[in-house]
Parts: sequence; structure tokens; C-alpha cells
Amino acid sequence: MPDSEIKFATDRTRRLRANELKAADEDTIANIEKFGCSVVHVRGSDNSLGWSYTIGIYDTCGQPEIVTVGLPVETAHALLNNAADALRAHVNLGAGRHSDMVGDVDCEFRPVDSKWVKHLLLWADWYYDRADFPVLQAVYPDLQNHFPEDEGFEEYFRQPLLQPDAPMTRVEKDFWASADPESSLFNWKFPDPPHTMVYLSKTVHEGQEEITYVSHDVEDGAWQFLGDTMTESGGVISCFHHPIDKDPTLAELADLPPGWYAQRETPNAPWTRHQQDSEETEEEIEELDSSS
Repeated sequence: MPDSEIKFATDRTRRLRANELKAADEDTIANIEKFGCSVVHVRGSDNSLGWSYTIGIYDTCGQPEIVTVGLPVETAHALLNNAADALRAHVNLGAGRHSDMVGDVDCEFRPVDSKWVKHLLLWADWYYDRADFPVLQAVYPDLQNHFPEDEGFEEYFRQPLLQPDAPMTRVEKDFWASADPESSLFNWKFPDPPHTMVYLSKTVHEGQEEITYVSHDVEDGAWQFLGDTMTESGGVISCFHHPIDKDPTLAELADLPPGWYAQRETPNAPWTRHQQDSEETEEEIEELDSSS
């Protein structure tokens, strides 16, 4: 980059440039030197929200980095650049609501708990050499300018709130899990959403037995996860991702077609797949329903 384009070089960028850098890190530092920050987008999926955040604002002007969750990439990019420009103009984004940030509605900027910073802003964490740095979440309203805690807020615009005092509702828990490589939600493989209701035998639900039998019903697509005693112990209903979180090997059956079942002798044994007899499948589900 020509020296004339470097407007925001800092001790940190110079120190990092003294080392051999990966191409992506080189691009990040070049953006920081030229624009005062770089923007990172982590794309979501059908079952998880994406997020976007800045790197370099704190280093180049002493103001907090910004993160926002659930917006389309283009919208998030514009919002974060607008916020960065406001911070460099000494606007106190942490006070009140701010227009001209995203569409025709206001935006609030709320402090982010450090646990979320370490969990989500991995590239920024690298840039700041694992040291703490302040972050604000750009929280957006619905199209009627209702914010998440306001009466009448449209749930389509629901976003996880990352503040220290924000409750960990299912929205926050799911979002945390979607960024946790140890969780099944990090890379959900099944065609059914992770909160689909599935059947577990009581012994499996209580941890008395491992899952050795899985069926996928042809009639309504219902899934069953059973142990060696099958349906004799009764059944319970659970969110789909719970058994997958406990036993990641079940993800091997994500492509099990409706009307098929899989068995294994032990949790470490390979699965064998078989096509179901439709009448037997209906009887098994009815027995689970009656004992739930």
C-alpha cells in the first residue's frame, strides 16, 4: 500500500507487520491502516444467525469496537461503517438512540459482556493479543421502531442481546451454541430444525442407556431415539438437538431417509440401516405417545 494511503498506522499495526502475516491478516491490517477499521462478517445458516463486527476502532481512535447480530451482510457493513465514522467524530454512541445508522429507524449501542467478546470476536481478540477491549452491540428495532424490550416488538427482528445483565433466553443460548464447535448447533446436519420435537425412550432421556436404535418415520417424519429396551421403558419428547449434543455420533444419521431405521450393538459400533415396515413404525410411535 502506498504511504499516502496509510492514514491510521499505529504501534500495533507496525508491530504486527514486523511478523510474517497470512493473506487475510494482511488485508485486515491494510484496511485498518487505510480506513481506521476492518469489518468481519460471520455468515449464518438456516438454523443460526450470522454476526458482523469491527476491528481497529479502539486501536486507531480509542473508541469501542462494534458488533451487530442477524443483519444481512450489506446492511451490517453499512451500519458498522456509519458507527465507526460517528465514533471518530466523537459522537457518544452509548447515549440515547441514533438515526442515520440503519434504514429509517433508530439504533441503540449497548455494552457487550466480555464473555461474548471472547466467544464471537475471535479475529479482534487476535488483533488485540487477547487483551480486553470495549465493544458495543448495535441493537436495531423492528420497522415500527420498537426495540426488543418494547411492547409490540415484531419477533421477526428478534436478536440475541449481549449485555452483562441480559437474560440468557433460548435466543441467546442458541446463538451461543451456534458459535461453539462443541455444540451440534455449530454445524447442524439434519434436515429438520434443531428444535423439532423428537421421541426418546425414558431410559435414554435419564441417561440409563445409550442410543442404539434410531428411526425416521415415513408418515410424519418423526424421529425416535431408543436404547436396548426399546419402548418398554416409556417415552418422553425432547428438542432434536439435545440427544445430538450428548452423542455427536448420531449426526452420522442425518441423511437417514423417512421410512428407515438404524441400529448398532454398542455406542462405538457402526450403524446398520434398514427400511421400516410402515405398520410396525406406527405401532412404536403410538406406544411412545401413550407412555409420554
